[in-house]
Amino acid sequence: MMRALKKWGGLLAVAAAFITLAPYAWANNADTYISRGNAKGDRGQYQEAVADYDQALQLQPDNAHAYDHRGFAKFMLGQYQEALADYDQALQLRPDFADATFYRGVAKFKLGQYQEAIADQDQVLQLRPDFADAYAVRGNAKLYLDQYQDAVADLDQALQLQPDNAHAYVVRGHAKVCLGQNQEAIADYNQALRLQPDNVYAYAGRANAKSGLNQYQDAFADLDYALQLQPDYAEAYIVRGHAKFRRGQYQEAIAGYSQAFQLQPDYAGVYFFRGHAKAHFGQYQEAIADYDKAIQRQPDKASAYFLRGNAKAELGQYQEAIVDYDQATQLQPDKAHAYVRRGNAKAELGQYQEAIVDYDQATQLQPGNARAYHGRVLAKLNIDKPRNIFSGYNQALQLQPDFSDDG
Repeated sequence: MMRALKKWGGLLAVAAAFITLAPYAWANNADTYISRGNAKGDRGQYQEAVADYDQALQLQPDNAHAYDHRGFAKFMLGQYQEALADYDQALQLRPDFADATFYRGVAKFKLGQYQEAIADQDQVLQLRPDFADAYAVRGNAKLYLDQYQDAVADLDQALQLQPDNAHAYVVRGHAKVCLGQNQEAIADYNQALRLQPDNVYAYAGRANAKSGLNQYQDAFADLDYALQLQPDYAEAYIVRGHAKFRRGQYQEAIAGYSQAFQLQPDYAGVYFFRGHAKAHFGQYQEAIADYDKAIQRQPDKASAYFLRGNAKAELGQYQEAIVDYDQATQLQPDKAHAYVRRGNAKAELGQYQEAIVDYDQATQLQPGNARAYHGRVLAKLNIDKPRNIFSGYNQALQLQPDFSDDG
């Protein structure tokens, strides 16, 4: 997503300005330690860079740039939580520090804090409306929150500002796949590969889009090449699982997701997709266990609550399913199918009036949703049935006071 050199570039000239300083000046000048840390970061020596920033902060504890650069070095070391702490400190000292806000948002994204990452990028774009990377990061976070159309809009903006951003094409391709626009997604992945011929993410994404078009042979060829480039790329195994899933090979899909799990055990998506496959295989209890783990790792993913609710409903756990549908509709109020499913669960519990409210909401959001109309008709029939029965008995007794069922 970002080039490390971009952060450090241009700072070597600053470091060079201090070459003629006497040793005592070097030892007592915070800016000099920052410059030396930047030069080390430029060479990929992030741990050594952190040591220099530590020294700078001992000399000058209120230096926002030292916190910012140390945060970036920790980010590059994969120490995202520690990076967040440094960015927070930098922003306390300088609230309008766009770079620190941007990278704090990226660290939050890496930690799965997608809503918070979006909030940071919103703030960056208020300060720098033409910052392409901020649109790209925000779009990527929206993708993870299932906000696919909004993700595409952000990535469109990123690519207008930076047409050679291969990663933005890849992420936009992912969002289009989720919208069912597989052909358009393939065009985005192709463009990414023109810019970066060895981009494993583009090969895996293109494979996913091709499998969505039932082009399975081509999809598996893309996945094989992605795994040649990066044998430990978990996403490729996930996409292979998707392809097997689409072919109805649920057991093979589960095996693919499990292989991804071995490589990336903390990735919420692995549990989510494996749970989905298990549910289709009829393993609802096992599916729920996977959805539980996905939600632990990503508590703001509406579709995980929705699918867990579906699995619980299949087991007759309608009250528990309603709780999950409640959470799904809170996170994503515009998804008609969640209201339909919640209406179904309420109808199973005899809560027909409440079910009708859900079906009404679903038809407002999606006027062509046949399941919502069908559910509403059945709920109304169940409400009217007792009244019609009693009305019939009353009419019979008026006509024949000694009327009896017996005969």
